[in-house]
Amino acid sequence: MGDDALCEEQASRHDAIDGTVIELRPFSRRRGSDPIRLQIGERPWRPTPDTRVVEIYEECDPPTAGLIEQDGRLYVFDCIDGRGSKVSFWAYTQVDAIEVSRLQNAAGDDLIRLLDALFADRPSMAALVFDNLIESSAPINC
Repeated sequence: MGDDALCEEQASRHDAIDGTVIELRPFSRRRGSDPIRLQIGERPWRPTPDTRVVEIYEECDPPTAGLIEQDGRLYVFDCIDGRGSKVSFWAYTQVDAIEVSRLQNAAGDDLIRLLDALFADRPSMAALVFDNLIESSAPINC
């Protein structure tokens, strides 16, 4: 089975961290066509009240990398600078089922390299965070 067929097949559902099943919309090959919504005053790991946390890849307080669902689409998030500081910068980008599978199987340095690769050469969103609350956001191209 090719990657495209796997992507289409697995794009219909995903189990969330809370045990619920997420029904996913078909993944757009034009990444960035469905940018994530980031709301001022929300937590960066849950950037809108209706965002669902699916998986956490870096268990910290707060979580600094993970997978979230918004409007039936999956996005990876990563605190790219300022972990543990009052001011931090976070990045978000849409991922497909194949990329989610790779994330689930990565740890340590492999996870860091994979996260870096996911944000390279694709539209992403960045957030400036102060005291664990989103202060501003803008589209970026890493």
